[in-house]
Amino acid sequence: MADPSSPSPTSLNLLLHEIEATPQTYWGEILDILRQFRQNVVSTPSTIDPEQARKNQAAVDLLDSWLGDDQDEAEHQQAWDFLKTALDEDRLSERPLFP
Repeated sequence: MADPSSPSPTSLNLLLHEIEATPQTYWGEILDILRQFRQNVVSTPSTIDPEQARKNQAAVDLLDSWLGDDQDEAEHQQAWDFLKTALDEDRLSERPLFP
């Protein structure tokens, strides 16, 4: 992702073109508007806490390992069937938990 603090050459050229197309008597006002805009833009710090980044990466790695699980659908179905049977055993009600 591009650094938002450094404008692309194209956007800088467009900005300069607009300024040059404006009569010089208004350049002071344009400068004031730009300064006010810059001061009012909410900026977020770009610093990243290394400890939080490490924790985040551990979570990302775990999710990736789950997504990369090569078990086939038959194994998942077999595990689900076993789990349903085990949960329905020894129920106080005669109704199955998973009909």
